[in-house]
Amino acid sequence: MRHASARRIIARLLEGQGFGEQAISQALMATLQDREDCPDTLKQLLDHVDDLGTDMARPYIGRLNQEPIPRDQRDLCAQLAPTLIDHPDDTGLNLASLLALVQLWPHVSSDERPLVRLRFLNGLTSRTAPAGSFATREHLCAWQRGLPTAHGAEEPNLASLQALLVEETPERAYRCLAEHLDPRIDLPRIGHVIGALALTLLRQFHDREGLALHVLLGSVAIERLAEWAEPEHLATLVAQLAHQLWWSRQKAQLPPVLMCLDSTPLPLVDAVRSGDVTLAQRAARSASQNAAGFWEDAWQLLADSISRRDEHWPRALGMASAIAWRGGANTVSPDDAAALASVFADMAHQRDRICL
Repeated sequence: MRHASARRIIARLLEGQGFGEQAISQALMATLQDREDCPDTLKQLLDHVDDLGTDMARPYIGRLNQEPIPRDQRDLCAQLAPTLIDHPDDTGLNLASLLALVQLWPHVSSDERPLVRLRFLNGLTSRTAPAGSFATREHLCAWQRGLPTAHGAEEPNLASLQALLVEETPERAYRCLAEHLDPRIDLPRIGHVIGALALTLLRQFHDREGLALHVLLGSVAIERLAEWAEPEHLATLVAQLAHQLWWSRQKAQLPPVLMCLDSTPLPLVDAVRSGDVTLAQRAARSASQNAAGFWEDAWQLLADSISRRDEHWPRALGMASAIAWRGGANTVSPDDAAALASVFADMAHQRDRICL
C-alpha cells in the first residue's frame, strides 16, 4: 500500500471510533490503485471517493489495550489473532479488517499506534452476527472431541472439501473440514478453496446482505495473512470461517438464482446491465477466455457503480478486489468471472426495481 493512501486512511480512522466496513473498503480501494492493470480513470475515481464515513463502535474495555504496542506486522498478528478467535461474530469481516490493519501498520506513526489498535479493538468487539452463524472456541473443541479416532489417517484431498456445503449439521461440516487441517496441506490453499466455495454460493444465490461476500473476503485474508500469522491461529480462524460458509449455505435462507431461458448472447457489460444473472454468467464465462478484455469490462462496471454513489458500490468494490486478487492481471477463471458477473447483475436488478 502506498504511503499517501495509507496516511489518508489512518487520518480517517482516527476521526472515527471503529474499524469496520468503511475502513476495509478504503484499504481495498488503496490496494486496487496499486495494481498496474487498474486503469487510470478508475484510479482517479477511487482517489476522489468521499462518500465513506467513519466506522462507529462501542468502546473496548479489556486488558489488551494495556499490552505493549506490536513492533511489526508479525507481532501485530500474534497479539490480535487470538482476539479474533474469541470474538468470532462474522469471522470473514474480522479477517478482512485484520488484513487491512496489517497493511496499514507500517505507515502508522509510533504515537498513533495505540489509538489505531484501539479503533480496531472497538470495531472487533462491537461486531454482531446472527445466532448460530459463528463458531466459538468451545464449539470447535467439542466438535474436535467428537471426531473418530481414525479420522485424518488418509491423505487429504482438497476436492472433497466441497462436501462441506451440503452437510446438515455444523458438527458434520467441521468433520469434513478437519481432515484438511493437516500439516500436509498449507493453510493458504485451504483458504483459496473456501473462497472458491463462497463463489459457488455467489453464483447460485442472491447474497444481498453480503454473507457469502464476507466469507470470500475472509478467504483472501487467510491467503495473505499467512505471511505474518501463526499457523495455529490461522488454522482456528480457517475453521471459524468454514463454519460461517456452511451457515450461509444451510441456514441463511439465501434466495436462489432462477435460471433464465433466454440464450441470446450479449457482451459482458450489456449482460450485466440487463440485470439478468444467468445471462451475465454466460457472458462472463465467455469473456474470461480473454483475461485482459474481461478485466477491461470489469473495471468499467466497477467505475460505473462507484460513479453512481449508490448503496451497492462498496459491495461491488469488495467483489472486484477479491476476484482480482485470486486471479491476477493475466488470468481469471470462468467460475470466478461468473460469480463477479452474478453480483454485479444482481445489483443492477435491484437498482432497476428501485427506479420503477
